Amino acid sequence: MQKIQQKITKAELKKDIPNSESKKERQDVMRGKTYKIKPDTFDHAIYITINDLEDKPFEIFINTKCPKSISWMMTVTRMLSAIMRVEDDLSFIIAELKNIHDPEGGYFYKGMGHVPSVQAHIGYILEKHIGH
Repeated sequence: MQKIQQKITKAELKKDIPNSESKKERQDVMRGKTYKIKPDTFDHAIYITINDLEDKPFEIFINTKCPKSISWMMTVTRMLSAIMRVEDDLSFIIAELKNIHDPEGGYFYKGMGHVPSVQAHIGYILEKHIGH
């Protein structure tokens, strides 16, 4: 194993890492849409609200009465909203969500056919919302 011979004397911040200065500011009133889905695998409906800023998704809220799903939905809500505030192109997020497969096989949904997971369904809704 090779030893490090020099001290690190200077570190530079990468320019492509989003910081708090690149975040968009939330307005007091925002325009958005709420989508309702009711997968066979859930006892309750899921409501997905996407609010837009300048015709681009700014934040997302995912809610249900199903207590077993609250923690992952809150996590997905916060992570997606954080990404939406700094990134204009959400195609990579949509692709990642659509590739999540439930170990129990997913479900069939009216007008869509087979949906691999609730998370994938959120990806399809986000894709529909932005018009891809």
